[in-house]
Amino acid sequence: ESPLFLQLSPGGGNCTELPLYLYESVIDMVEGQARILFVKLPYTLSTEEAERIGLDHVARISAGNESTSSKTADQLSAQHSAIKMLAGRVKLIQEYVKAVEKGELPMNHEIMRQIRALAYRLPVLESERFQPEFYTQCNDVALMTLLGTVMKSANNLNQFVNKFNLVYQRQGIGRRMRGLLF
Repeated sequence: ESPLFLQLSPGGGNCTELPLYLYESVIDMVEGQARILFVKLPYTLSTEEAERIGLDHVARISAGNESTSSKTADQLSAQHSAIKMLAGRVKLIQEYVKAVEKGELPMNHEIMRQIRALAYRLPVLESERFQPEFYTQCNDVALMTLLGTVMKSANNLNQFVNKFNLVYQRQGIGRRMRGLLF
């Protein structure tokens, strides 16, 4: 019900905070009359990993450094390698337990206790909580990927328009075509 006012200050230069201010309207009595006043609201920004990945890729694309790999891509590559190694070790544990069940290997109680302790330390995925959060994360990543693709396409289109205008201006047709494309 209370209108908000967002003020952008683009001339702030390089600073550590975003140059925006958020105000909420409040009705207050001033000199016996009701007046609408705007009160400055504090705010905080929070981001998730999917947003940071998308923004990093968009920043790379807009800077024109598409060939260099980003810090986020390097981190993701390291995480992927760690997950592959973990999956390999879990598969090895599964193969050991199956071999013990079939009687192919003798049962080592100490190893079985360590496997059981490891299994109990792992968090249990509650499907009613896990699935909505998982799908939200997947949607966020897909949206950020789409945003990066749209930004890259817009940049390519802008470059095409600039080159098109440059070519047709040199050929003398620029005056006729200028109305069509800028």
